[in-house]
Amino acid sequence: MPTHTSGDELANHRRTWLLCFYLAAILSAIALCVVGSNQSLHTPLLFLSVAGAAAAVWFLLRFLRSNDERERQINYRALTFAFTGTLVFSLAIGFLQSFGFHSVSWLGIPALMVVLWSIGLILYSWRYQ
Repeated sequence: MPTHTSGDELANHRRTWLLCFYLAAILSAIALCVVGSNQSLHTPLLFLSVAGAAAAVWFLLRFLRSNDERERQINYRALTFAFTGTLVFSLAIGFLQSFGFHSVSWLGIPALMVVLWSIGLILYSWRYQ
């Protein structure tokens, strides 16, 4: 009996890894936001946030390893889009700070990168279909 998995099964595994990545990243972000407002649960929420971030990294690596060449090209272009968007955002914030605007929290940069990467995945996957 062959152990070969079909293309649909691989696509389902990739979707599952990506969904798990987003859920872990959102859980980590929520726990990190609540850490500052709830001093009695500071340590458990901080642990939950770090654990969620570690799980998100693990799920993301599983997703990236399961991609074929076309999907790697899509991911490369999405990462380029996210890097460029984050660079432009950082330059704009730095420029606005010279006029007295407040700085943006460093925690916003990873969230911005994930959002821009997700938008890049959507845009470039449409392009290659």
